[in-house]
Amino acid sequence: MKKTLLFLFFFTLSISYGQIPGPPGCRTFDKLDTNNDGFTSFEIDFYLNYVRSYALSELGYNLNGYNLTLFPSQTDYDNNTNAILSANYSNIVANQQYCYLKITYSGSGTLYNQADLNYNLTCHILVVHQPSNNFDNDGVANGLEDLNTNLRLGDDDTDNDGIPNFKDTDDDNDGVLTINEDYNANGNPVDDDTNSNGIPDFLDNTNTLQIIENNSSIFYLQPNPVNEILNITYSENTSYSVSIIDINGRILKNSNNSPSSIDVSNFENGIYILLIQSDGKSSHQKFIKN
Repeated sequence: MKKTLLFLFFFTLSISYGQIPGPPGCRTFDKLDTNNDGFTSFEIDFYLNYVRSYALSELGYNLNGYNLTLFPSQTDYDNNTNAILSANYSNIVANQQYCYLKITYSGSGTLYNQADLNYNLTCHILVVHQPSNNFDNDGVANGLEDLNTNLRLGDDDTDNDGIPNFKDTDDDNDGVLTINEDYNANGNPVDDDTNSNGIPDFLDNTNTLQIIENNSSIFYLQPNPVNEILNITYSENTSYSVSIIDINGRILKNSNNSPSSIDVSNFENGIYILLIQSDGKSSHQKFIKN
């Protein structure tokens, strides 16, 4: 009898703790803060429409028969006070505010288990991002990841992989991290367009260059600084294409078939990058024109 009771006890535990998933986490509404004070305006109706779409596509809940009401705190949710009814709502907690969604059946449409709805859809966070910050550390500031300039960061997803650009370290899904598509090495991938098609390389999956570790054994430049003729010595007998790029990302000269020298006498004094490319890979070195 004791063995039977123990079996039933542990069987019950396995059902209670082994099959019920953990909390699914909160949805986030990410907005840019144009004046850097930690507060901005959130389009609540837009967001609630997103929640309905998410519930249907990801969870299988058609919420057409439900009313959705967002509350600015757990206390307000519990007491049914201070509901967010305005179309545009400014967060009252700087930078990140937890909000709670009440899902109420209207009497028509599919009726779901209320506990399931609450478990999956109650928690939401209004998140304020500074334009100059870099959420995913990919070399592109948050403000520059807002490609459609609507200040909503969650709806910019160049490669349609379900990860918004500001959270995606490979924005074009070409296998090369965004931060490694800074081919002119000026710390900003936005101004790199090595195939001159008008699309920055980090958003262009047709350009799949891979940066070889810049190592002096790959090729040599001399003299550096240079006045007129820049000589190039390659470590391998491979056909390279060579480009010279200024610090603003503009390609000033292209040469094919591994040129051994390039005339830079007409260039203004300053810092330039020499980029070599072969078989989908690239390497670059800086040089100074005097």
